[in-house]
Amino acid sequence: MSPRTRTRIVVLTAAVALAVLSAPGGAHAAGGAGSRDVRATVREAAEGLPGHTVYRPADLRVLPRGGVPVIAYGNGACAASNLSAITFLTGLASQGYIVIANGAPDAFPVPSTPETTTAHPEALLAAIDWATTSREARRQLDGRAAPDRIGVLGHSCGGVEALAAGTDPRVGAVAGFNTGYLPEPAFGGYGRDRLAQLHSPTLLVNGGPDDVAYQNSIDNHALLTVPAALAGHATVGHSGLISGEQATTGWQVAADWFDYVLRGDERAGARFVGPDCGLCTEPEWTVETKGLPL
Repeated sequence: MSPRTRTRIVVLTAAVALAVLSAPGGAHAAGGAGSRDVRATVREAAEGLPGHTVYRPADLRVLPRGGVPVIAYGNGACAASNLSAITFLTGLASQGYIVIANGAPDAFPVPSTPETTTAHPEALLAAIDWATTSREARRQLDGRAAPDRIGVLGHSCGGVEALAAGTDPRVGAVAGFNTGYLPEPAFGGYGRDRLAQLHSPTLLVNGGPDDVAYQNSIDNHALLTVPAALAGHATVGHSGLISGEQATTGWQVAADWFDYVLRGDERAGARFVGPDCGLCTEPEWTVETKGLPL
């Protein structure tokens, strides 16, 4: 990547961050956590890992060496493009996360149908391998990636990728938005029997009855045997929290979850846990949990 190209990417990401800050809710957490510090971020290719994009804090030097959590992300439709989720992924990275998304920075989505779509959890695992073991990542990320703080995240079919990758022993937290395994194996043979293989706290988020994955998320949550949360927003539908007007809210929910599970932040945990949890008291949100301590 030439210096000129990389500069353009930095400028683009800064513009996206400004859009996040000016959106409803802006730099504020979705509830009781108060005002958020939003770091400048960079969006760039992953050196030595084709077909992936890194979203990260622009100044890694101020963050602890070996202490920055890594999140591997699968796109909606299991697409090899993360352009539709730029606001969501930039917001999450602004909270001190290294996010590695499927798809090269300049890759555009290719139309597909559920019948012809295949999940590729191995792409998320390749991102984890790269971030934690490769010489290129050590140089690009300045040795900041935390090998013991790994999360997987995805939207829709990408959530299936996250659930499947979440069985890897290195993964400490799982989150899926508008997703869940279908009643019969799909997207390459991934079915609900795999839920029993998860070993880390798992968050499922849906967008209410208009979300095509609404019932699916409820059914998957019921089958989970790990500590888990099911959060639902009544009106945002299938993509509103990732690529719609509520994407700022979406990344804050994701950040709260990973802050809680990977960083042990009790204030973030209080967003999900208890009858008066922060998210529970917000209009149009409902939260159901099992096995989650504070």
